[in-house]
Formats: sequence, structure tokens, C-alpha cells
Amino acid sequence: MERDKVIERVRKLYAMSQASDSSPNEAEIALRRCHSLMQKFGVSISDLNTSEFGSSSIGKNFQSVPSYVTLLSSAVALLHDCICVDTGDIEFRGYSIDAEVANLTYDYLSKSMERSLQLRKKQGKVSPGRSASFDYRVGFGISVLNRCRTIHQERVEAEKVAAHSAINDSTYGSSLVVLKRELVEENCTDDIQGSRRRTVRFRSGSAHTAGAMDGSDVSLDAQVGHDKQPAIDSTE
Repeated sequence: MERDKVIERVRKLYAMSQASDSSPNEAEIALRRCHSLMQKFGVSISDLNTSEFGSSSIGKNFQSVPSYVTLLSSAVALLHDCICVDTGDIEFRGYSIDAEVANLTYDYLSKSMERSLQLRKKQGKVSPGRSASFDYRVGFGISVLNRCRTIHQERVEAEKVAAHSAINDSTYGSSLVVLKRELVEENCTDDIQGSRRRTVRFRSGSAHTAGAMDGSDVSLDAQVGHDKQPAIDSTE
């Protein structure tokens, strides 16, 4: 497919995802296809000629955001070049399409985590009760966040190498990923007074270990929304 045709297709899919007369299901399908094409053919925000910033929230009002939610949302934000803000809810901010796809990714990972947790309980690998479930979710979130940090750093380094090769200039310092994040932070943080650091507490043990194992297996590919069940050996 010619690149110009791909870009035009992506523009149309994104417009469809934003159309007020689209059903929620149609809008979500359009957004997923849009993101998939962008990943497959290397279409960037700049290719779409848009500088529109936006936000999306996961739609839950917490009295206090659980640490595993913070871990998972931080991972998703890294994966999609967004920032996540604790407003009582969790809000993804960045370029509009990135913020919306981040929301879909969070939903997918959250549901995958809960399905895996229930399977572990059924197998007797995680004890009943809130404490064990909390430790499992924290383990899952830490594992996913570590993976996303690695992916993010690999993207930064790969773009530095590509840019250096293209311009043969050893002074080239910033990748497009870094520059994009700087723009997002510049345009999407005016109402943020300061960041709050959270201490993640958990009891090490089988539940945390099981969560970490499942978090290391869950799919992070570009096909957002595909509910791939993490591989768990039922004979363990």
C-alpha cells in the first residue's frame, strides 16, 4: 500500500473514531484499526498534520488510587507517549489519538490481569482474600511497567541511532520519542501543581510472584484490544 494512501486511511479511521454519530463499538474498532496501521507502516502524529492534544480517563473515581493501578497506568503511558495524572481517576494526557489508545490498552491489560488472577485462584496458586489479590496485582503491574520501560528505552536508542546514521552527526542528542514527550509535558501539565510519589507496599510471596510471572507473559503488541490470555500452565 502506498504511504500516502495509508496516511489518508489512518486520517479517515481517526475521524470515524471521533464522529458523534458513530456507536461506541464502531468508534473503538476504528481507533484500533487506526493505531494498528500507524504501528505497521510507521505513521507518526506529524504525518497526520495534527497537533491536537487531548485526554481520556479510565472512568473510575477512587478515594485513593490503588498502587497497582498507578503501576499499570504508568506502564501504559510510557507505551503510548502519554503522561498519566492522578485526579482521583487516572487520566491519560497527550496527543488525542495516543491518549485514547492508551485508555484501550489499560482496559485490555486490566481485564487480562483480572482473568489471570481468577485462574490462579481457581488453580490454588493464589490464596483467597483481598491481601493476596492485592499482592498479585502489584506483582503484575511491576512486571508490566518494567517491560514498558525497556521498550521505551529501546525505542529512544533506536531512533537516536537512526537519526545519527541519517545525518552523520555525532552531536545529535534527542530522539523523536523524547521530543514528543517534551511537547506533551509542555502542553498537558498546566494544572498539575506537583507530582506525588507513592510507596508501593506488598508482602513478598507466592501471590506476588504469580502476578509478576503473568505480567511478564501478557501481550504488549500493537493490536490493542485483543484479549490474549496470558500463558499459564495449569499443571504448575
